[in-house]
Amino acid sequence: MNERAGAVTPRSPHLNILTVDLEEWFHLDEDVVPPGEWDRLPSRVEETTRRLLAILEAHGARATFFALGWVAARHPALLKMIAGRGHEVATHGYLHRSVAAMSTEEFRADLLRARQAVETATGEPVEGYRAARWSLGGVPGGGRRGRASGVVTGALEVLVQEGIRYDASLAPIVYLGDPSWPAAPHRLETAAGPILELPPLVGRFLGVRLLSGSGWALRRVPNRALLRQIARRNARGWPAVLDLHPWELDPDPPRLRLPFKYRMAHYGGLRGFPAKLADLLSRLSLVPVRDYLAKGLLAASAMPPA
Repeated sequence: MNERAGAVTPRSPHLNILTVDLEEWFHLDEDVVPPGEWDRLPSRVEETTRRLLAILEAHGARATFFALGWVAARHPALLKMIAGRGHEVATHGYLHRSVAAMSTEEFRADLLRARQAVETATGEPVEGYRAARWSLGGVPGGGRRGRASGVVTGALEVLVQEGIRYDASLAPIVYLGDPSWPAAPHRLETAAGPILELPPLVGRFLGVRLLSGSGWALRRVPNRALLRQIARRNARGWPAVLDLHPWELDPDPPRLRLPFKYRMAHYGGLRGFPAKLADLLSRLSLVPVRDYLAKGLLAASAMPPA
């Protein structure tokens, strides 16, 4: 985007990681749109995911889709199609609940239910997890996330116990997590063993860490600035982890009456995003987490601990 007419920027040779939160447009906070209302709202996930898959295919990009179990149970053919096109399908939990609001055993039950739905749909094992709304960085059982509140360590142990190889839930920024957390991939030690953590891409504005490659930020940050951040990260030997949602590509997104912060995060920057995304895909080499790990570039046993 915003390149001079006729200028050509070559595709970066560095591999970076593309992730997709596979959920419906109404999967926000459970206090804003309760699960009991979901089946009464129009589904858009099939249409918007097909639109996303077409854009990815046009640019030779593949991704890890963190699928909500609720979506997997209702759209198994969609997940089968995603996997059949060479993308990885991991899990995003079942009901988009905050991890911080669940007990350890509630979290385990949600994880297993989600994994079963995904694996039944794809016929492939689930290796990765991302918490709804980055909520693994919350207060155990507290129901709300505080500022720099600390990791839900019991949930990490459950992930390891249940055979999950990597997590992509910890945002190293204020409000969603803790800005003192590592911004690079790293190993987290739990009582059950190590797990690889893949933080989302963050940048700095006035000295403060902010998300730059996820959701609203990915839609708003100019591609030139984003590519500079990614290049600096790659120069240090780290991949950038980008994150988006199929509903961000909806040409006519349904509208909900939302509180201001949700309205800005959900609807801000949607216009023009398909073209912005296509431009970004043309300049980056993007792969699923699974493929990046298969190259031996990251491993929980070899990464430095946090």
